Amino acid sequence: MASGYNVLQTSDLFSEKFYNDMNIEYDDLSNYKQQCDTLILSEKNKNEVKEICKKYLRYLDKNKTAWNVVNPKYDVCILLNYWIYYKLAYYFGLNNTDDINKAFGSFQYLWSYSMSPLNITLYSEKCKPNFELVKYHDWQKRKELYDYCVNYDSIKLTVEYYKPECQKYYKYIEEKSSIYDHFEELCNSGGSDCPHFYNNCKDYNPKIVLSKLACHGDMEAEKSRAIAEASRQDQGIESHSHGSDVAGLAASSEPEETPQTSEIGKKVANSVLGVAPVLLTATALYRYTPIGSWIRNLSGNTINSISGMGEGEIEEFLPSSHESGDMLFGDTQNYISYQPM
Repeated sequence: MASGYNVLQTSDLFSEKFYNDMNIEYDDLSNYKQQCDTLILSEKNKNEVKEICKKYLRYLDKNKTAWNVVNPKYDVCILLNYWIYYKLAYYFGLNNTDDINKAFGSFQYLWSYSMSPLNITLYSEKCKPNFELVKYHDWQKRKELYDYCVNYDSIKLTVEYYKPECQKYYKYIEEKSSIYDHFEELCNSGGSDCPHFYNNCKDYNPKIVLSKLACHGDMEAEKSRAIAEASRQDQGIESHSHGSDVAGLAASSEPEETPQTSEIGKKVANSVLGVAPVLLTATALYRYTPIGSWIRNLSGNTINSISGMGEGEIEEFLPSSHESGDMLFGDTQNYISYQPM
């Protein structure tokens, strides 16, 4: 996706605005201290849990009209429950479900004591902590699904009347595809684990709504261009890699002189030079000294065939430098040409 698209700010979404407001440190939170001190808690993160309690009670106290809406589009109590559980998971750690559930359960006893000074008992009955929402291992996915459902109507209106916003919301909707895949499989099996609000969210499935957005054609075209560009880049990398391999092969085909091969060459040359004087000396002794005469007398006619050797014949008699090397080192030429990898 092109980097020029505006990034969606989570504060633009209703669910995030709700959670952000719940996290505000209001000056009047101390008004709810007395009631939250009645919570039965372990010492672990006790103060943090009480702060969550204060913010929860404050919302019930300050937003009484939220419970008077007839046929509301969304249930604020579900958002409150997910906010409480999420905050507890934040403090205790996602894997510490026992601690989270104990703290969450303690909120259910808030209404066992008189709350007349706060005058919110009536509204508290409409939104108590609900274990049925958070008892599942995939509670985070359930929260994400409900948040999206709450947000969709406002997104739809924004996109219809302010089309430049379409591209940034398109990506947000598209990212929810995996959530719907998860719950489609779960709910279509007919099990009891399907969220009770799933049917209200089915119509917002990205598979259904993305094609209806005004920017759908542009986004799909941009996606195709991005795929084509990535493919071209991959081909360029492969081509460059292949070219480098061929160049490396060509360079390595030439024997490279190394200190080892240079030293071996010197040994061969010295050996050849060492053999030549010995052979020349033997020939001179044979031809021009009494020793030679003695040998000739012993060998008879066979030696006579050698006695007439001229200069060229002596050269022919001597082995070549290459043959001398073979005589001394056997198959040395193969050893010299070996190049270690």
